[in-house]
Amino acid sequence: MKTTRFTRRGAGVGLTAFAAATAVTVPVAPSAYATVNSVSVEGSGYVVGQTYLINAEVGGASGGLLVYFSDNGEFIGAPQVPWPPGHSSISWKPSTPGQHIITVEQGGSTKSTVVTVTKASSGGSGSSGSAGTGSAGRLLGGMLGSS
Repeated sequence: MKTTRFTRRGAGVGLTAFAAATAVTVPVAPSAYATVNSVSVEGSGYVVGQTYLINAEVGGASGGLLVYFSDNGEFIGAPQVPWPPGHSSISWKPSTPGQHIITVEQGGSTKSTVVTVTKASSGGSGSSGSAGTGSAGRLLGGMLGSS
């Protein structure tokens, strides 16, 4: 009878060890299965100081993984949660003219697009500071002593 107990106990220990070994070797799906399918920037004729929306379509095992947006390697805002599922977006306001590489990353998957940003226009054409035109100019010119 003593042998039977030892055998049962030994079988229990053996099963426990087998279960522990199996638990350690069970593969876990890495975040690399997430995919960034596309990146786009709404609008065209991008100008410094204007705000645009960057959109990313994500897939694979992307549920719950944060989406990171960057402009020439600098993060844009905080990481975003894909919402609705499979989509993420962020507002972007370029501060410098030139080529901008917009990159989206999620779980080791990245995709980029390139946009060219131009300087904001200086405001328009027309004269400024002229007191000699029109009736207002004559009035101001008279008050300032110029003719």
